[in-house]
Amino acid sequence: MAAPQISRRTALGSALAAPAALPLVLSGCDIDPPRDAAATDAPTDAASPPEDSALVQEVAAELVRAGAVLAAATAAVPALVERLAPVTAAHAAHLDVLAGALPDQDLPTSPAPTLPARIVPALRAARRSEQRLLRAVRGACTTAASGDLARVLASIAASTSQHAAALSTEVTS
Repeated sequence: MAAPQISRRTALGSALAAPAALPLVLSGCDIDPPRDAAATDAPTDAASPPEDSALVQEVAAELVRAGAVLAAATAAVPALVERLAPVTAAHAAHLDVLAGALPDQDLPTSPAPTLPARIVPALRAARRSEQRLLRAVRGACTTAASGDLARVLASIAASTSQHAAALSTEVTS
């Protein structure tokens, strides 16, 4: 039996409804231990396979770096606070999900860059940062050994893609 075809209207409607569904998607984000590890009596401290720990660390570092750029943009141009608040909240939620797979001492930090106090350059820096984060998370999706981690990273990539698209609208003032 052939898979049903999706119309352009359905695809467009789904894409437009995605930002509204983000809270539901985030509530479903979790990195579960592998099924075979859950069946054994051995304790599982890490939520992802050991080969994924470096990957989780890299993605967490990228999320922290992107958050630092957003914080710098809103500090430089307070008028951007409302526009960047959903992006900042999504990054914090994604980092919370990934933090469960990282030891406490391994949570990354990132210095905030210095941005000009003008809206266009600050927004441009935020947009470039989101695009960099998107490339990193997409790459991580394809290299994750854990299917659960790959699904979480795909959810993060989808969210980041939506935010990058929203930030791509031009500001002229």
